[in-house]
Amino acid sequence: MPVAVNPLSLFLVTRDALQSMQIKQALDTFSPRLTVEVPGQSFQAFQQIQPSVVILDMRSGEDSLFEWTAQLKQSHPAMGLICITEAHHLNDKLRALRCGADHVLTSPWQADELSAMVDNLEQRLAANDMPAALTPDEDCVLQLDTRFRVLRGPLSEQALSRSEFLLLLAFAKAPQHQLEIWEIYDVLQKNEDNFPKQALEAQIYRLRKKIRDSGAGKQILKAIRLQGYQLCNPIKIN
Repeated sequence: MPVAVNPLSLFLVTRDALQSMQIKQALDTFSPRLTVEVPGQSFQAFQQIQPSVVILDMRSGEDSLFEWTAQLKQSHPAMGLICITEAHHLNDKLRALRCGADHVLTSPWQADELSAMVDNLEQRLAANDMPAALTPDEDCVLQLDTRFRVLRGPLSEQALSRSEFLLLLAFAKAPQHQLEIWEIYDVLQKNEDNFPKQALEAQIYRLRKKIRDSGAGKQILKAIRLQGYQLCNPIKIN
């Protein structure tokens, strides 16, 4: 019997009304579950909501924000934490990481980048770090057409870019359908110098969305902490 997973709830702490609006637009899928608070009024609301993921705007550099962040991660270690800092404030980024941030988003940021971070945390929170049990091949409903570079599922067909196709093909052929980060870079013929981690996560996010839109279940591409990703839906290669 499948285990029920609570819907992802998001908690945004910021003083910036424009930033709040931009984040709501970037996370349109999650917006009904997004709560926005300002620093100083957020602790009580957080205790009431107990969110899955906190997005914390730390661009002001206030010491109290960093202190609250550290306390938050100590008391809720499983919670996802995304901190927003200014790109040119390296010290703030390092402080956020030391406080326990899972991801640090530097301003100005891209919507795909934030969506990928949230999606990554949703996958992490939805399952443990052990490789998932896979559906037997005979029950597989997804098919990868290598001639036309198309993913076919029960809901739709998804045209794949060259990089998406190569990545999905590599996942489908890999032992336990799992690839380490270095293997993903190798498939994409990229490296961390010309394709930073945020870009890689955005690539995974877009591929995950196409797999989901084709009709796959909720467990699609699961992040394996400190290793890489695992494809949780076996795909038949045609």
